[in-house]
Amino acid sequence: MHEGLSMKRGRLLIFTVSLLIIGLMVTMGGCGDESKDATETTITPPAETTATTTDASTSETSDTTAPAQSESEPAGEVGATVSVSSTNGAYPTENVPDWSRIKSVGAYRDASYGVASIYVNLATDEVTADSLSEYRALPKPEPGEGRIKLVLTRTARDVNQPPHVTGKYDFTVSQGTVELTGEAGIVLPGGSTITFAKGTEMESDVEITAISDTEVSGTFFVKDKWSEISGTFTAPLK
Repeated sequence: MHEGLSMKRGRLLIFTVSLLIIGLMVTMGGCGDESKDATETTITPPAETTATTTDASTSETSDTTAPAQSESEPAGEVGATVSVSSTNGAYPTENVPDWSRIKSVGAYRDASYGVASIYVNLATDEVTADSLSEYRALPKPEPGEGRIKLVLTRTARDVNQPPHVTGKYDFTVSQGTVELTGEAGIVLPGGSTITFAKGTEMESDVEITAISDTEVSGTFFVKDKWSEISGTFTAPLK
């Protein structure tokens, strides 16, 4: 009787211990899973976020700095180069202007309804003008001096004081024939001016390459049957 009771108690004890062991194993397994999930959540998202932020920052910086240099802004110091040749009877044979020495460079704007012009003055003598009216009143060149004058005109009908623009200006046609036209002249000692005859025998390649509120840059080549001028300029614009 006692022996059977002892056997039953032993089995009950073994069963109870087994249940406790199983419970402990389940609890430990659950803790391990939660620890693993917590580790993945903490590490992975920051890595992805950092990569995205870095790429976006790099892209924005590149896009912002790429167009920093504008083609419409004049680049370079104020000055000019000029070459002149002429067989026109009015061109001097003595005291010929030294076109390799351009001492004065200026540009003057003018605009009205439908028309805007820039007057460029490239002179071998030292002259200054702070406005278009002063430019028009400049004294005549002395013997041995001369000036190149360029008038670059934009015609924009129905536009009040159209803005000046970069581009090619056609000196072979009259104003208004196309949007961008121009005129050129060689101002001689005493004030007489050699102009260029428009037509089929005239050639021109004149361009405003850059312009701002204070400066204008360009290149020019104008030729007819008797005279030819060419050069470059960067001039203060007033």
